[in-house]
Amino acid sequence: MLTKEVRYMFKSYDNLYLEFCDKMEVKPHFVSNDHGLTGFWVGSSAAKYIVINFHGGGFAMDATEPYFEFWPGVARALSDENINTGWFNVTYTLTPHATYPTQFCQAVEALRYVIEDLGRSPSEIILAGDSAGANLCLALLSHLSHPSEDAPALEVAGPLKAIVLLSPWISFRRDWPTMKHNEHRDIDDQDVLERWKMEYLHGRSTNYYVEAAEAPESWWQDAQVEHSLVLAGGDEMLLDSIKVWFEKFQKGNLETTFIVGQNECHIAPLIWPLFADRRETYQGRAMKSWLVDRLRL
Repeated sequence: MLTKEVRYMFKSYDNLYLEFCDKMEVKPHFVSNDHGLTGFWVGSSAAKYIVINFHGGGFAMDATEPYFEFWPGVARALSDENINTGWFNVTYTLTPHATYPTQFCQAVEALRYVIEDLGRSPSEIILAGDSAGANLCLALLSHLSHPSEDAPALEVAGPLKAIVLLSPWISFRRDWPTMKHNEHRDIDDQDVLERWKMEYLHGRSTNYYVEAAEAPESWWQDAQVEHSLVLAGGDEMLLDSIKVWFEKFQKGNLETTFIVGQNECHIAPLIWPLFADRRETYQGRAMKSWLVDRLRL
């Protein structure tokens, strides 16, 4: 996997967004506030559903060009079914410039912004994220049921509409069987993951907001979300930790779906295009189908 030393070879998320807006001939819509929130909109904040999207990259790397291919493709698939979505993409601060709980706090402020500043109902909001971004989605979901002292308080009037987790990085352990079994099939690297973990925690102790897979089954009882989708690649190193977390989560949240794309790596819908592989992944197709089924109810 790419390390933070080479992230400067890639354009920043903000610059990629500006290029995307120029290509689509739309005006950029950046957001920032005094609480540390930064992000930008793709689509309208007045859409029927709002997706708050957190990118991956081990908290150390920005999003890449495929993010502006894959996620807008999901939005188009929904639009084809007359489901209107607006996407707020959070540009949280990367390590080493900030460490835990900064990114967690920024995730909380993103949800607060959509609910309080825009006046949107939780039932109109979807959390989505890949890898470390999915980690933030679950930290946020935990915070709604179990307020953390590390993040600002936030109460919601009801459950969120949905959460979509693509290859969530929710355990920092290295002893899961798939960490070894899929070591040469995946794009992840154990030493890089270890470094990113250390940089993110920066001497802080781990907890259930950081490692969702370590939380007990009771922690997830009646989570504040109506529908949950979890996706993973059959060839990814994180697969076992995702499976174990899912088994605990789904017992208290029956509207939860787990989909594995066989012969697909970690965040395959976002990684394959970086290697000029434009085939649609099983995970990508499944995500679109799942969202259409849930959002047109």
